[in-house]
Amino acid sequence: MAQNGQKIIVLGVNHAGTSVIRTLLSQNPNAQLVAYDRNDNISFLGCGIALTVSGVVKNPESLFYADVPALEKMGASVKMRHEVVQIDTDAKTLVVRNLENNEEFSDTYDVLVFAGGSWPIDPPIKNKELDNIEICKIFQHAKDLIAKADDPAIKNVAVIGAGYIGIELAEAYHEKGKHVSLIDMQDRVVPRYFDTDFTDRLQQDMQSHGINLVLGAGVSEYQGVDGRVTAVVTNKGTFPADLVIQSIGFRPNTSLLPHAEKTPNGALKVNEYMQTSIPGVYAVGDAVAIHHQATGKHENVALATNAVKSGLVVASHINGIHSLKLESVVGTNGICVFGNKLASTGLSEEAARQAGLDVASTFFSDNDRPEFMESYETVSIKLVYERETQRLLGAQIGSYGEGNHSESIYYLALAIQKGMTLPEIAMTDVYFLPHFNKPFHFVLSALLQAMGLNYAHSGA
Repeated sequence: MAQNGQKIIVLGVNHAGTSVIRTLLSQNPNAQLVAYDRNDNISFLGCGIALTVSGVVKNPESLFYADVPALEKMGASVKMRHEVVQIDTDAKTLVVRNLENNEEFSDTYDVLVFAGGSWPIDPPIKNKELDNIEICKIFQHAKDLIAKADDPAIKNVAVIGAGYIGIELAEAYHEKGKHVSLIDMQDRVVPRYFDTDFTDRLQQDMQSHGINLVLGAGVSEYQGVDGRVTAVVTNKGTFPADLVIQSIGFRPNTSLLPHAEKTPNGALKVNEYMQTSIPGVYAVGDAVAIHHQATGKHENVALATNAVKSGLVVASHINGIHSLKLESVVGTNGICVFGNKLASTGLSEEAARQAGLDVASTFFSDNDRPEFMESYETVSIKLVYERETQRLLGAQIGSYGEGNHSESIYYLALAIQKGMTLPEIAMTDVYFLPHFNKPFHFVLSALLQAMGLNYAHSGA
C-alpha cells in the first residue's frame, strides 16, 4: 500500500485521473490524495457528444459517470478550477493557480500522477476568430454544439477533419437536417485505422446519405459576415458554412514536464507501470505513449479504454500491487456510422508499410450465418501480417446489417498483443451454431485464406 504519510497528487480529473483516484482509494481508503483540475466538471464522456447532437442521448447530463462529491466521499481532496502552472520535479513542488480568484499557492507531493490529457489541434487558419467556429472536447463544447444543432438559422455545417469525431458529427448534424460538408486533407476518411477495403464503402454510404465529402482539400481561410462565419475556403473550392467544427486531432498537454522523455508529438514515454523517465512521476491517459506491440515503439494511442486501464495500473502500483501492468497497446477502436459497424486493431496495411514493415494481407467477405437460415448479413474482415513470420499485425472488421460482429476484434487484439501467428490464431477454440455463425467462422476463413487454404467460399 501507499506508505503512511505519503502524499499523492493527481493532476487532472479526467477519465484517467478519475480511474486513478477511484482505484487507489478503493484499495487503500487511508491514502492521502489531492487532485487538481482546471475544469469545473469531471468524467464527461466525449464519445457521446455526437449522439446527443443527433438526439439519441436526450440529456447530456447523463454522460457523466462520476462527480466530485463521490470522490471526496471516498477520501480524495478534489480542487476544481485549479490549474497547475509549474512543476519542480527535483523539489517535488507545484505552483497552483485558483482560477476563481487568480491567486497562486504552492503544494508538495511525494508521488505525482500526471493526467494532463490532450487538447484539440487549432491550426492558424485565417479568420478563425469568427463566431461559430468551434472545437469538440469537453462538456462546455458539447452544450454549444447541441444548441446549434437545434438552431434553424444554421443550415450549412462544415466539419474539418474526417477522423472518428468528424464523421460522427457529420452524421449527427445530417440527422438534424443540416447540409454537411466533411473536409479533410487526406484522400480518404479514417486512413489511420482502415484500408480502402472498408473506407471505399463507408465513403459511398456517406455520400448516398447526402454528405458533401471534400477529400484531399486543405483549408486556407474562413469567410464571414458581421463577425459570423459563412464559408470555408479550400484548394478545392469554397463551401458554405453557418457553423464550422474543427476536429483535426489532438495534441498531448505535457509542457509542464519539459525534461521528461517524450515522443515527437510530445507524449510522455512510460513503462508498463506508467512511470515516466522522472522518478516519482507517473503519467496516464491521453498524455502518454505506451509500447505498441505491432510497431515495437512507444505510441500515443489516445483512447478512453487505454486511459482507464492506465489509471488502474498506476493506482495499483502505488499501492504495492505489481501484478497489474499495461505492457502494450494495439489501438483497438470502433465506430458505428451510416450503417457501417467498423472495428480495427493494430496496424492497417497502409500504416504497416509506412512503418517500414514487410507485410502481406488478406480480405474476406461472407454472410455471417449459413444460407439455409431465414436471414443472414454481410461481414468482412482484413488481416495484416508479417510476411516472413506470419505474425498478426493488424485486423479490420466490417459488420453490415442489424447484427454486430465487430466485437470479434477483441481476440484478434489479444493475439497481436501476445505476438501470435496466423496458424496459432486459427487453432483458437471457438464454437459453431447456425443461429450465430458458420462452421468456418469468418475470422477462421480469413486466416485459412491467408495460409493458402481456401476451404470456405464467400457467400456475400
